[in-house]
Order: sequence, then C-alpha cells, then structure tokens
Amino acid sequence: MAEPLSTLTLLFGLTFVVGSMLSMGLSLTIKMIWQSMKSWKIVALSLTVNFLIIPIVVIGLTSLLPLPEDVKIGFIIISLAAGAPFLPKIAQFAKANIAFAVGLMTLLMVATVIVLPIALPFVLPGSEVSALAVAKPLVFLMLLPLGIALAIRQRYSSLAEQGAKLLNPLTTFSMVALIILVFITYWREIYSTVGTGAILFSTFFVALALALGYLLGTKDAGVKRVSSLSAGARNIAAGILVATVNFPDQPMIALTILVMSLVGLVFLMVAAGEWGRKASAQEAPGQKAS
Repeated sequence: MAEPLSTLTLLFGLTFVVGSMLSMGLSLTIKMIWQSMKSWKIVALSLTVNFLIIPIVVIGLTSLLPLPEDVKIGFIIISLAAGAPFLPKIAQFAKANIAFAVGLMTLLMVATVIVLPIALPFVLPGSEVSALAVAKPLVFLMLLPLGIALAIRQRYSSLAEQGAKLLNPLTTFSMVALIILVFITYWREIYSTVGTGAILFSTFFVALALALGYLLGTKDAGVKRVSSLSAGARNIAAGILVATVNFPDQPMIALTILVMSLVGLVFLMVAAGEWGRKASAQEAPGQKAS
C-alpha cells in the first residue's frame, strides 16, 4: 500500500511542478516578466528578506528556544532555501501579480543555487552541498519547462492561451491531490514530530515570513502579496536534498523540512484565498457599475 501511495505522490508532485511551469509560461510573455522585475528596489528587498533577514531570525530563535538539535538544523537549512515551485500558483489564488511571481521565483531559485552551498558550511560547520546537485532538479523540472512554454507563447500565442486554460485546472487539482497524498503517505512520520516543537515553530516561521515579506513590500497590492508569499514559501526540493546528503542518519532533519513545508503550504493557501476573496470583492462594484 505504501509503495503505490508513494508513486502516486511522486506522480502528482511532478505533474504539479512541471504543469505549473508550463501553465505560467503559456500565460505570460518574457516582456511581461521582465517589466515586473525592472524595479531594483523590489528585487533587492526580496533577496534581503529571503536570504538575510529570515535566516538571521531563524538562527537566532532556534539558538534561544529549547528545540531538539535535528529540528533546529532542519529549520536553518530551509531558511536558506527560497524559490518554491508553487509560488506562481499561490499568487494566482491571491489575485496577485503573476508575472512578478514567476520572475521572482526564477530569481530566488537561481540565488538559492548560489547562496546555499556558500552559506551552509558557515551556519552548519562540517556540512556542504554541491551547487550542481541543487541546480539539476530546479533546471530540468522548473526552468526548462518554463522556458519551453515561454518560447511557445512567443511564437504561437493563441495555441498557448488554449494550453494554459487546459493546464490551469489540472495543476490546481494536482496540488490539492499532492497535499492530501503527502498527509496520507507520511502521516506516521509527521506524527513522530509531535512534541518536538517542529509543527508549532513551523506555524510561527511561516507567519513571521509572511509578515516580513508583506511589511517590506511596495505599495502595489499585487507585488506586496507576492513579496509576502515568496518569503513564506520555501524550496522543499533544495532543503530535502541538503538534509539527505549531509545528514543521512538523522531523518528528523528531513522530516522537519517536510512538516514545515506542509504547514507552510496550508498557511499560504489560506492567506492567498483571503487575499483573492478581498480582491474579488473590490473588483465586483466596478464590474456592476460598468
């Protein structure tokens, strides 16, 4: 039973990640993404929040709180891994600036490949990770499908629009199915973290990251929401890779990252849903008037 569930989880995970990249690439143009990223201030603030403020806060808090050592290590690793593949999809739910979400996700992924191998030995002496090992899954499962879809959009815009309409519901279904399957498949492992402080600190971590991203965002509501969501959404693929390569005999580290990612995803979906409803309510009077 466990093996078929694991296979299904992997299948829906790949469908969601690759499908999301294709869907976003077919929906946007390179010009739209580039225009959304032109403000150096927004880009600098996003990088500062994700790779400086969040890691410093997490390292400081984990050193003060009575958490198990492996749980602390898990949170430190994930604090350095940004650029979650589900950021554009969550931004879509929040009715935020999707072009900015795609551009920022790409930037954060590339930055993670650079920052993680450099910073990790300093914050966790004795640990190391290959930049190539971090980059490979991000390039082949995310950047390559995104690039192909953008090229199709550039050449065949009407076909791209039809493809995006077909992929949008598929990726939404895949994400919901993935969350449910992960809970069903790994419920024992998730339950084993109860009492370690991992779930409670995960909730605090995501809430704090959302708040930091939001407060340091710009006045533009769509960009502000993306800044907030990008801070709360961490890169589970990079985090799990670091944990399994460097700490193969300490499974609680990878479990902490998994739990934090699940708690974070649920938290982010709730926040995105609220923002989306608020945006729809604000749009409704204008639509009625027209």
